[in-house]
Amino acid sequence: MTPRSALALALSLLVAPAAHGAALAPSVPILAPGNVPIGAHAEVRTVFQGTRIESFDAEILGLLRGGRAEGDMILARATSERVIRTGIAQGMSGSPVYVDGKLIGALSSGWQFSKEPIFGITPITEMLPILELPASRVDDGTAGPSGVDSPGYAVGARFGAFSWPGDDTDAVDLVSSVGPTGAARGFAEASGLKALALPLSCAGLNAAALDPVRRALEPLGLAVVPGGRAQDGGPPADALAPGAAVAVDVMRGDLQMSAIGTVTYRDGNRILIFGHPLFQSGEVRMPLSTAEITTIIPSDVSSFKLGVTGREAGTATEDRRTAVGGLLGAAPRMLPLGIDVTAAGARAQRFRFDMLEDRALAPSLVPVAALNALLESGGTGASQTLRWKLTLHRHGAGPLVLADVATGENASSELLSGIGAPLRFLFNNPFERLVLDSLALDLGSTPRREQWSLRGARLAVGPAVRPGGRVTVHCDLEPWRGGRDTRDVTLRIPEELPAGRYVVWVGGGAEWMRFEAQRVPGRYRPTSLDDAWRRLAALRSSDALYAFLIARAPEVTSEGRDYPELPLSALLVLASGASAGERGRPGDTAFLDEARVPVEGVLRGEQVLEINVDPKAP
Repeated sequence: MTPRSALALALSLLVAPAAHGAALAPSVPILAPGNVPIGAHAEVRTVFQGTRIESFDAEILGLLRGGRAEGDMILARATSERVIRTGIAQGMSGSPVYVDGKLIGALSSGWQFSKEPIFGITPITEMLPILELPASRVDDGTAGPSGVDSPGYAVGARFGAFSWPGDDTDAVDLVSSVGPTGAARGFAEASGLKALALPLSCAGLNAAALDPVRRALEPLGLAVVPGGRAQDGGPPADALAPGAAVAVDVMRGDLQMSAIGTVTYRDGNRILIFGHPLFQSGEVRMPLSTAEITTIIPSDVSSFKLGVTGREAGTATEDRRTAVGGLLGAAPRMLPLGIDVTAAGARAQRFRFDMLEDRALAPSLVPVAALNALLESGGTGASQTLRWKLTLHRHGAGPLVLADVATGENASSELLSGIGAPLRFLFNNPFERLVLDSLALDLGSTPRREQWSLRGARLAVGPAVRPGGRVTVHCDLEPWRGGRDTRDVTLRIPEELPAGRYVVWVGGGAEWMRFEAQRVPGRYRPTSLDDAWRRLAALRSSDALYAFLIARAPEVTSEGRDYPELPLSALLVLASGASAGERGRPGDTAFLDEARVPVEGVLRGEQVLEINVDPKAP
């Protein structure tokens, strides 16, 4: 080693600790919560309109000491007439609070219906450690491009007759299945002090879709409000100083949804926002944008900011109890969603979206985007028929195509449930995180109610049929407006089928799924994500008449494979001992033949017939 290189190495060793210490030191003077005097004058910085950071006065009321889990909370009361008139508003989350020029924390919580503008402040000493957490790797296995994985949601989500191993709970709907909400997380929750909900600014949202969006997203701590896009593109990323408006983008494209709050702290390209979690997901990769505030809407319940999103600004990398931390610069990739809508008599329209890939959000965002695209293409109404095909692309697996038909008085609600339920099931699998490359949805609308009911069925042959023969079933179908139509469906009798009595089942796709699940439950309890991917691809749609020839025979589903008509010795091995339970689930039915006849719309109903197989039959 030369003298010059040795000197350079020695200098680097001396400088490195100093540089590390500088990274840990806050960029502005701070004041720990225990040193904040009661009655002290405080200054809060936030945006009331546009992008200009303004201040309002407050008085420190005291300190609520918490434990290690919930932390401390400083209480204050706004004394500026402007805030006394409007109240503490949603969207102020993260507004920095200063005492004697020293940063004490972020405005983060409040009370609904409060007669005074009292608010909670998350101490900055509990927020700063977020910036020192080690940066996660891009390929660290987080859930999808955005890396969000909201906690508190039941893993055992069901889809129709499908359920995951260990799930013995009743099926629940999309909204009631969620756990702790973003708005419900906070200190002293029992007393009513809650983290302020974040206004979810929605640009391009059809007014008729507002209520479904609120039902889906407000339980997650997001207050759905009208929004837009900044007319000139919005302020640049450098404008994100403490007190500036900031947004986390939930969806982009033809529908823009962004959660708006305030910047608390900035050190170079590192920032802290909100003063409370968005989803409390830990390590994340969510896109940050600048924002502008249009105005503050006063409310006796909870006032809120109306704002619009601006330019891409960076990436939220940490979603923790005390704040969301991020880096200014490049924005992360989001999950692409394409929707093509074809309405009767209208030109096909194409919509494009990018969204967060989160197991709680994605099953809500895709139906919301579908409904909005449908409304923008001509609207929805009673007594119409909606046909949909959803294609999921996943690395390392073939595309999964799910398709069905919805009709009735509220076909759009059936559409939302039909699209969201299988997504919720897959995203909540207990085996591995679902990471998708993209989603594509094809929607077709017909302005009439195409619905049929199976009113009766009868065999076209005598009471007996020979092995190797065929049996035809005459099915009487009744359309929604009345009348009668007969459709024939034919099944083949296997050559080797022993003499005896067998069942012929006819009906719709939904009825068949329930019938099959009762008799071969292993087919509806996937043992891996790949197993579920394969089984969902085989689902029967509602726009057909199905017929099955059925025999009573043992079947075992083990390790994701179906073993029909096993010998007794093999059945005992697979369905007993260590292979029992989820690994080996016995059934009592074998399906010998299947036939399908398309129907112009949704078919409901089922019929069960008996047939005698006799080698001596004519």
